[in-house]
Amino acid sequence: VEGAEPTVTQTPHHLEIDIRDDQILLAAKACFARKGFSHALVVFTVSGIVINTLSTYLDYLVRVSYSDDEGGRIYDEGGNDDQPGKSTSAAIYVALIGGFFQIIIMLSSVVVGSITDKTRSYFLVTLLLLVFGAVALAECGVSLDEARGGDVRWSLLLVSGLLGPLLPVAAELGVEMAYPLSENTVLVILQLSCNMLSALFIPLFQAVKNVGVTAAVTGAGEEDGAYDDAAALVVGEGRPPYTFSFFLLILLCAASAVYFATFDGTYLRLEAEMAKKREEEDEHGPLIPSPLGTAVNVP
Repeated sequence: VEGAEPTVTQTPHHLEIDIRDDQILLAAKACFARKGFSHALVVFTVSGIVINTLSTYLDYLVRVSYSDDEGGRIYDEGGNDDQPGKSTSAAIYVALIGGFFQIIIMLSSVVVGSITDKTRSYFLVTLLLLVFGAVALAECGVSLDEARGGDVRWSLLLVSGLLGPLLPVAAELGVEMAYPLSENTVLVILQLSCNMLSALFIPLFQAVKNVGVTAAVTGAGEEDGAYDDAAALVVGEGRPPYTFSFFLLILLCAASAVYFATFDGTYLRLEAEMAKKREEEDEHGPLIPSPLGTAVNVP
């Protein structure tokens, strides 16, 4: 698409960059014209929505307790239970879990990213992470109910290790699909989609937290509509808050996995690199490793 990227004019003493008013629209049109780019966009957006949403409500999800208190109290969304001193220790624990949450995302991204960079197996790695990520989110939903013996904190860390790496992997896949468009252009489109849809989904995650929750859990009377029979058909009866919210996250992750399974893109950047390598070999001869660890040309 003509004009998809800014025009750069450089002279020995002057640099001029011409950016059109509709630059982002032209760039998006050029990206979506490539097969497989929409698949990378969906994976990046969904994984970003999950990570952003869990990061936003990590405080409550880590502190929440339904049955381990002697008085049967439920922590509020600030993690407070009106017991002096306990809120401070809970805040420290939340900070530790939150730190591990981000560290696991970074470490797993480095490991998975290095694997995909070497093997270019973006499709297989992405599909596996999406499927196992949906399973981990289901475990989070089950772990909200401590009567079932689960612990949502460790399930959240598992989700971070499975869905966190999808952000860099999907970004690299998008760059492969959109080549020769610049990486910055692709990243702008991916980040714009992820951030906008995350901003819409995060309030929804909060708004439906009590859907299908019984009055016994919410502390409200049934006449107040605390029990939703329709939602009970989906999440069951007597579920804790945020059960239906996690159901939506699972649905997003599963739907993106099904859509990504139809991936039919071409690795344009890889093809360009291979073509360039063949040209160099035709011109200078094949490259073989030398004893010093470098490659040398064979006439």
